[in-house]
Amino acid sequence: MKKVHSLLLALPIAGLVLAAAPKDAHACGGCFVPPEENTQVTGHRMIFSMSMTQTTLYDQFEYVGAPESFSWVLPIKGQVDVNLSSDAMFAFLGSDTSVQVLPPPLNCPDPPEGCYDYAADGEGASGTGGGGGNSAGGNDVTVITQEVVGPYETVQLSATDPAALQNWLTSHGYAVPPDVAPVITSYQQEGFDFLAMKLVPGQGIQAMRPVRVTAPGAGLALPLRMVGAGTGALTPITLWVVAEGRYQTKEPTFPNLTLDPAAIVFHWDDYTSNYDVLIKGLFESSNGFGWLTQHSAPYSRYDLQSRIEQVIDFNPGTSGWGDPDNGVSEMDDAHADLDTLFAGMDENSIWLTRMHAQLTRPALANDLLIEAEPTQTQVSRFIQAQFADGNVPECPDYSWCYDDGSNGGDFNGLGQNDQDYVKGKGSCAVQKPGHNDEPAFLFAGIGLAAAAVAMRRRRK
Repeated sequence: MKKVHSLLLALPIAGLVLAAAPKDAHACGGCFVPPEENTQVTGHRMIFSMSMTQTTLYDQFEYVGAPESFSWVLPIKGQVDVNLSSDAMFAFLGSDTSVQVLPPPLNCPDPPEGCYDYAADGEGASGTGGGGGNSAGGNDVTVITQEVVGPYETVQLSATDPAALQNWLTSHGYAVPPDVAPVITSYQQEGFDFLAMKLVPGQGIQAMRPVRVTAPGAGLALPLRMVGAGTGALTPITLWVVAEGRYQTKEPTFPNLTLDPAAIVFHWDDYTSNYDVLIKGLFESSNGFGWLTQHSAPYSRYDLQSRIEQVIDFNPGTSGWGDPDNGVSEMDDAHADLDTLFAGMDENSIWLTRMHAQLTRPALANDLLIEAEPTQTQVSRFIQAQFADGNVPECPDYSWCYDDGSNGGDFNGLGQNDQDYVKGKGSCAVQKPGHNDEPAFLFAGIGLAAAAVAMRRRRK
């Protein structure tokens, strides 16, 4: 693994909302809303990709409201590249890292050859324009560049005077609440520039896509302090880190939490567990500062790429990639996104880490630092419960499922909810000779991934 110094990571930052605020807004950075509105950001989902050559932040938006009300501001260091991604990227990484609590083994006999248990599960464009170096709103504010990126108008700003920066934002329709203005001033005085983004007039919110912001080198500073804008008492954050090795938060400000698997109890009656209750207690014990690594392991770019290509090939028009108006195909756009996600990384050293936090407002008063995890040990998303309660299901009855050399079957057994065979009977889908099994795919609107037929994933 390449040695990389600690990074200042600024999780998505400020969405500055205009006067006509939305009724609801989620995962749109720190959403600034007028005082009369009751809108709160309920969570964030981000991907952070880091190599020695460049650093990229992906931010996913979920927004309900008037399109002209949406806007987003991110403190940056120097000029950055702004482009689009797809909700599918978050769906794939989410599916690959979602925690699965497995029940204690029943020690049942194996099914006959030809009958096997399976399940599939998933988790829940080039810019145009330019204009570097133009001043706007006085000599104290410089427009580094302006461009249209997909459905968004973007502008990168530099300011020598915080008052002039505030005036520029206000004069261009950004409502900056009084309690947030000092935070912006602080970033400006620390040498940050700013990326501002909003929807192009006439674009509806259905056109919104995740954005990715790329800066050269492995030292992108993305302050966490502005995430507090528009949030409630708790802000859930899920962060995926794609890098050459496992990464963690830098203590002591944000401690790394550990869950004791011996405390997990599986509930046979509804195939859930107490996992969510346990991690809630962990976060509370850290006063809302702690981060829990839920998964970390080596990761294959080509496995991800293959599954994305299957979605595009077998269900075109649903992946969320592509810009047909500008002649960019789904496949080319997806490949460009993958090239950015894994840029500068050794293919044999790539890791995917998923971290989760439920941050309190005091926690959001601090910037987040991440660093290489010293042990570089893997964290599996599969947790085998040692204890269970409720009615233990009977072992499956395989008497009806046979293999005489000419027939084979797929056994759907324990763990399938709302089915009679959970109590002991399975079902066997026998195929005629010569028919090949096909991978099972889950498509649910934009961004749901292909999930290959694999081992059973039971619900928490």
